[in-house]
Amino acid sequence: MKKAGSSDKGVRAHQLRNVVGCLKLRNNVVWSIVWIVACVNLFFLIGVDALFGNKKRKQREAELLAKKLAEEAARRQKIYFAIAFIVVVLVGIGSYIYFEGPLGIRKGKKGNRPGVEGTVDVVVVGCGLPKKSMGWYHITQLLEMKNVNLRAIIEPFFLNPDLCKDVPSSFSEFVTKTSDLGVQFAPNIEDLPKFQKLTLCLIAARTADNPNLFKQCIERGAKCIFLEKPGAPSVEELREMKELADSKNVKVYVGFNKHVTPYVRNAMALSRQVEDSHVFFSHNNSYETKDLAEVFTRNPEGMMKNMCVHELALLNTFFGVSVETIAKFKVNTGALFSQKLTVWQPGTAMPNPKYITDFSRCAFKITTTKGKSISVMADRCGGNVSFAVVKDANGMEVKKFEFPDDQLMKKVSAMIKEDPEMMPYFFIQSDDYLELKKLVVNSLLDNSPHAEEIATIDTAIEALRLAEYCTEKLESALKAA
Repeated sequence: MKKAGSSDKGVRAHQLRNVVGCLKLRNNVVWSIVWIVACVNLFFLIGVDALFGNKKRKQREAELLAKKLAEEAARRQKIYFAIAFIVVVLVGIGSYIYFEGPLGIRKGKKGNRPGVEGTVDVVVVGCGLPKKSMGWYHITQLLEMKNVNLRAIIEPFFLNPDLCKDVPSSFSEFVTKTSDLGVQFAPNIEDLPKFQKLTLCLIAARTADNPNLFKQCIERGAKCIFLEKPGAPSVEELREMKELADSKNVKVYVGFNKHVTPYVRNAMALSRQVEDSHVFFSHNNSYETKDLAEVFTRNPEGMMKNMCVHELALLNTFFGVSVETIAKFKVNTGALFSQKLTVWQPGTAMPNPKYITDFSRCAFKITTTKGKSISVMADRCGGNVSFAVVKDANGMEVKKFEFPDDQLMKKVSAMIKEDPEMMPYFFIQSDDYLELKKLVVNSLLDNSPHAEEIATIDTAIEALRLAEYCTEKLESALKAA
């Protein structure tokens, strides 16, 4: 029995071991399956991530790039807006300076008396420096004339930044003050609209620029032109200007103010009463010798065309003198009467200096083919007083007419003392300049065929011919002396 029990226990132990072995085997299979399934799932997830994760990364990268580009675009846009704003501001400032500033072209201006009946529109071409230039002085008088609407002022030099880098303050102040009166400023005639009303153009620019400015005025519609003497550099150019004016039916006058000055009028009236009279004209300026270099440079056309041309115009108008009617030409070659100088031209320096030559004074006598004799003397440094002497047939003085006379000279001296910057001849010849403009303006308003006593372009042509003739004769005489 004891052996039988022991045997049963052995069998059960063996069976138990088998069951346990089977269970272990089953557990190994299950865990193997689990591990296989887990590995499969892992590989599946890795594959899915590899498949779809790459797309997401690319998408994120694309989104980041797009965001970066958007930010860059926004930054550039801000920069562009800033630049555009600055440009707009600068253009605005520039436009103000150009159109409305103290040196600008004031558009929309129609003159100091726009729309007033009984007025003539006037455009002044060539202003120059206040208190120094003839154009400026004409402007001051035109502003006071009740029958004139000063429409515009053209200044080719000071209003052109390419030519004038440093505009004088006196000119800037003048522009501001005059613009406030309604007068338009511009550097070129082409900046003005076509003239619709009756318009007079007064040209007081450099003589060398006059022919081109003259043409531009006519193209703009000017019906009358007032030229400062001598009108043009050469006879040929003056003749071309006359032909153009005639073809467009434009009246042309030249500012020879001695035609209307009292001392000449009085001398001419007396000379007609004296049989075989001889008239001696003396024309003086008040420059000093040290000023001659600047005077020569500013008037490169020369003394005969710039200064003596007044007397030559008188000779042509009142005595019929022309190149063809001169029988004798005698020069007083004494150094006190006739002198030619060569001076160092301002603005030039070593090693390339430039020199300019002109007469500082001259004296000559002309006898016409009809036996009439007239004498002319001119001196750049002769003082403020000019005169005309009427002599009888024996050469004796009948009467001397001075300008300015003692009374006027006292008045002028006081003015010069009060305003030493003003050119003295403005004070002395002020009434003459005003009288010339009054005669021209009145003739236009009255629709007169001609302004009496005013020299025309025909007179200017003959005066310029005489100037070239006299220059040649003077040079020959001084060279031979």
